[in-house]
Formats: sequence, C-alpha cells, structure tokens
Amino acid sequence: MNETPRSRGDFLRATIIWVVLSILGDAVVYLLAPNWAASGALPQVASGLADDINKVLLIFTYLSVPVFAMVVVYGGYSLVRFHSQGRPSGDGPRVHSNRALQETWIAVTLILIAFLWVYGVYFLNQANAAPRGNVLHVQVTGEQWLWDYHYPQYGNIAGTTLVLPVNRPVEFDITSIDVQHSFWVPALGIKEDAVPGEITHQHVTPTVIGNYAVRCAELCGIYHAYMNTPVQVVSEYDFEAWASAQQGSGSRAAPAVAVGLPVAAFRDAIVWRANAGQEG
Repeated sequence: MNETPRSRGDFLRATIIWVVLSILGDAVVYLLAPNWAASGALPQVASGLADDINKVLLIFTYLSVPVFAMVVVYGGYSLVRFHSQGRPSGDGPRVHSNRALQETWIAVTLILIAFLWVYGVYFLNQANAAPRGNVLHVQVTGEQWLWDYHYPQYGNIAGTTLVLPVNRPVEFDITSIDVQHSFWVPALGIKEDAVPGEITHQHVTPTVIGNYAVRCAELCGIYHAYMNTPVQVVSEYDFEAWASAQQGSGSRAAPAVAVGLPVAAFRDAIVWRANAGQEG
C-alpha cells in the first residue's frame, strides 16, 4: 500500500484491535474449555485417547482464534473505514505492495503450518501405536441396525452390549455383514469404519467406569439414527464375573449370517421405537 501517515495509522489501529480480540478470544476458550464436556458441548472423556484428542482440538482452537480474528478485523475495518460513499466515478489510487509485510506473513504461515503438521503426525503415530500388556480382544460386527460383540478370549461369548474392563487395553476387530457402518464411541474417542468383507482395527484403554453409548457414524439405512447400543465400563473384577456368568449361561456367538433370538428381539424393539416416534 502507499506508505502515508494515514495508512500507517489505520494499519496500526486495526492491528491493535486484532491483538486485543485475539487475546480475549483465547482467554474465553481457556475459561470455557474445562466446562465443555460437563455442559454437553463435547462428549464425556472416558479414556486417555479421548483426553488427548480434546487437547489437540484445544491447541488447534487456540491457534485458529488469531487467524479468524485477523480475517474479521482487517476485513471489517476496511469495510467500515474505506467503504465508498457513492458510486465511484473513476479508478481508485494505485496500490503498491508492502514486501516486508508479505514476507513476514508468508514466514509466519509456513511456521504455523509446519508446527501443526509435525504435531499432528506425532500425535497420530502415538494414537495408532499397538497396545501392549494384557490386551482384551473384541470382535465387532455391524449390521442393520445394531452392533454385535464377540469375546474370543472368553469362550467366544457374545452380546449386543459392549462390556469393557477399566484400565485394560482393548483392541477391536471391526467388520460388517451388510452395508458400511462406522463404529463410534464418543466417550472413548474412537471411530472406525465397519466395511463388509474387510476387518479394520481400533484400540483404546478405558479409564473411567460408567455407562456410555456406541453409535453408527455412517448413513446405513432408514433406521441409522437408532443404531445405538450400550457401553459399560466396569472394574476388572466385575468384568471377570460378568464373563464367567456369560460362559456359564452358554452365551455363545451365533454365525454371522444368522440372527439369534436376542438380536432379533433387539432389532424389533428398535424398529418399534422408530415407528412409534414417527406416529407420535
């Protein structure tokens, strides 16, 4: 731009406004962030992975606030300060670029992008690292419109409620028998596609005892919105007692192509609930 006292003053005022709004915006994020999960704005945090994901989102939010404020402030300031009072009768003044400003902005942008890329790749590698120790294996099968769970380490017991021990690594082997689904447990911070004919993998370590939900995050048919099943994170003792009881009752996995009575009854309940909601 033309270097005049007026233009330098406008640039300085806009920059001050941008800096102040950026600081205020990040302060608001800092104050509100601890309450997002409690208020329902974010899912409950029931695993270290979910907590790490929230921290990554928080870092990205802190860095995006100044970028957003810059666009709004400089655009809004220019609109208010330099808007035309009427239809222009001729060309505007010739504008010259500020080389130092351009080089500074390019350097800052490259540094920001490089940091986000390196940090993102590091976090992704950490999140995808294979679990170690006493890993619990759970086979997850998606179908319209529920989830089936098999526990091969416990006599292949099965059910439609996902029961997990706290503080024990869990590895999920995920597939589908009809259409593509997406195995999503918001509280645990995991989401993985269930693809017919393929087996995908996901792992997590639950850290908080409680009741949660697994949802389907892939549009999979007319009752997709009702494809929710319970998730129970219990103590190691309660999990072993539950598994022993399931083995004692003879709860075994049915063939994937056959739907047993408990699964059929569960599906009927889902369909009834959906139809009842539509009639109401």
